[in-house]
Amino acid sequence: MKKIIYSVIITASLLATSCKKDKAEIDTESHGIALQYMDTTVKPGDDFYRYVNGAWFDKTEIPADKSTWGSFNELAKNTDLDVLNMLKEAAANKDIKSSSDEGKAVNLYKTYLDTLKRTELGITPIAKDLEAISNIKNLNDINTLVQATIFDGGTGLFGTYVSADALDSNKNVVYIYGTATGLGERDYYLLNDAETKEVRTKYEQHVARMFEYLGNSSADAKAKAAKVLNFETKISEAELTRVEMRDDRKTYNPMSVEKLQTLASNIDWKTYFSKTGMKNIDNVVVSQPKALAKMNTLLQATPIEDVKAYLTWNVINGAASELSPELEKANWEFYSKVLSGAQKQKPIEERAVDIVNGSLGEALGKLYVEKKFPAEAKAKAEEMIANVVKAYENRIKKLPWMAPATRQGALDKLAKMTIKIGYPDKWEDFSKLTVKSPE
Repeated sequence: MKKIIYSVIITASLLATSCKKDKAEIDTESHGIALQYMDTTVKPGDDFYRYVNGAWFDKTEIPADKSTWGSFNELAKNTDLDVLNMLKEAAANKDIKSSSDEGKAVNLYKTYLDTLKRTELGITPIAKDLEAISNIKNLNDINTLVQATIFDGGTGLFGTYVSADALDSNKNVVYIYGTATGLGERDYYLLNDAETKEVRTKYEQHVARMFEYLGNSSADAKAKAAKVLNFETKISEAELTRVEMRDDRKTYNPMSVEKLQTLASNIDWKTYFSKTGMKNIDNVVVSQPKALAKMNTLLQATPIEDVKAYLTWNVINGAASELSPELEKANWEFYSKVLSGAQKQKPIEERAVDIVNGSLGEALGKLYVEKKFPAEAKAKAEEMIANVVKAYENRIKKLPWMAPATRQGALDKLAKMTIKIGYPDKWEDFSKLTVKSPE
């Protein structure tokens, strides 16, 4: 989902304030390089990072609910607190209708905060998904599930999206990316140093714990967790290394749909694309053909109950942070505490902001813009950027070393620039979405 809040704040903080400072006044804010954060006892040629950031580094502690901290984290934190206050104000405003975008954001916020109802519901919100997986008996059933979940996040076996062709931006292409793994990074599955092995052990314990929440006995939960880890490890063995992933040539693998069907023959690609609405797809780009082929092999060679354990894990893992507080806490304890190093869970109201921003970012953005980024600020920014573009145009026209054809090409490119300031001219349409108030 779009996260408009963080794009808005950059412009808002610089420009909204300036619109209020038309009158001559004393500016008490510091600008430019933050000299107080530097450690000038260090020679920049010896350690430039320390020279620029040393004093800040010595005095700053990572907040207990974070695993990393820096200026952008601080900016995001302050923005989230602003947004939280706006949500609270909106929640108390009886004039805001539930059918409005702002009302939908408020309702989602309230729903997340309703921990009693979330506890009561438990795993009910994902019960139908779990039942669909439980009913799987063969590859045909897996394909049926893949097709049924296209617009609900998929199964984790693979994913698709549409974007500009990396080698020809004049056209869009369908990209296919690899199988989801709970640990994400392949090295967690394959390295055998003590620290990595400990992470794997705790991951397997976490998966087992989550299976117990689904009603499995301790023994069955542990057995299923082992199956999940085994399946994901085999997938990881075929994945590119972290270094290889940085090479765009290795992740750009165009092929025809016919070749894709040969590469991953256990997936009914023709029906899959038809269900997405993309019925005339001739070519795709596969990020990791070897890993996709491995997934295809595993679908045929792995006992169906093992595949079902993997699919079930993807459902519970993807939804855990939005289900009961108990499940959410268990999810946090592994992913944020064990895997990332956070020591404290974020306050529930701040987590609610994350949920709303992740799901209804532009609806939340409307609240933010109304308070923090007036229309005159956007107009002033647009005027400033238009002047910059005009300056570029004048300079290009006068460059003596440019041949006429090169100059025209540069001007054509400049004319095609899309200027985006603060928030979109056309907001995302949530009119067909209903978010009920828990009250």
